Amino acid sequence: MNKKIITVLTAGTIALSANFVATQPMTASAASSVSAASKISGTYVTKTAKNVYHRANVTKIGKVSAKTKIKLTHKRTVNGKTWYKISYNSGKKGWVLSTNLTKLTVSSAKTYKKQFKTTTAKTAYKLAGGHNAKAGVIKRGAVVKTSHKRVVNGKNWYKVKSSTGLTGWVTSSNLKSYVAKVSNNGSALIAGGAKYLGVPYVWGGTTPSGFDCSGFTSYVYKQVLGKTIPRTSGAQYAGSKKISKSQLKTGDLVFFSASGGSITHVAMYAGNGKLLHAAGNKVHYQNLAGYWDRLVVGYGTYQ
Repeated sequence: MNKKIITVLTAGTIALSANFVATQPMTASAASSVSAASKISGTYVTKTAKNVYHRANVTKIGKVSAKTKIKLTHKRTVNGKTWYKISYNSGKKGWVLSTNLTKLTVSSAKTYKKQFKTTTAKTAYKLAGGHNAKAGVIKRGAVVKTSHKRVVNGKNWYKVKSSTGLTGWVTSSNLKSYVAKVSNNGSALIAGGAKYLGVPYVWGGTTPSGFDCSGFTSYVYKQVLGKTIPRTSGAQYAGSKKISKSQLKTGDLVFFSASGGSITHVAMYAGNGKLLHAAGNKVHYQNLAGYWDRLVVGYGTYQ
């Protein structure tokens, strides 16, 4: 009788022990396959946002955004997947999976001066390649001037400056060559004024019967361009857009003072260092250099 009880208890104990073991969670995972880290180098750009880990596949510590430039320093394989140790965002470090990365190749910047017109709105970046902060957006139809060109991953990028002052790098797509129209107003003004060569100088004169200096310039501007400018030389100077001598174009105005004070004379610049004006006793050409150059107060334009 005692033997049977012992036998039953032993069998029951074995069954309970087996059931207990079967219901316990596994605490040991299969061993991971991890290679040794090897040194590598290279600069890449992230195509998408990527999680960053303290070690390959161990402990997430942050995230790197899409279109971020990263530098590779080490490589290792974990369970058949390749991981890179990277440096990013001015010195941060961590490990990322090798997926969705593009190798970055950048040529040196070369001087490239040209004008374009945008056919669509263009995003400008602080660096060529679009893997950094945006500098702003250039509107469709804007005229931009380029200063440099470089090739990033086979694509041309231009450093541009827009008419609003925005500077940045843009792709070469959706840009149309643009040539600014050169105004012929200056040549037309001189050609129109030359019709009155020899007309006598008359104080207060404003017609082809006789001109004074400002009467001549105001008459020519009205006849040739249909533009009304102030009557007197002082008022013409005050109302003009001031320019430097290096900016002086044919048809612009040159202002003089015989006393070093208020404006006393005005002439049209005829190009090649010549003036066309009513001075002395008639309308004629004279050299700017010499006598007149010493009396110049400033330069102005109405073009």
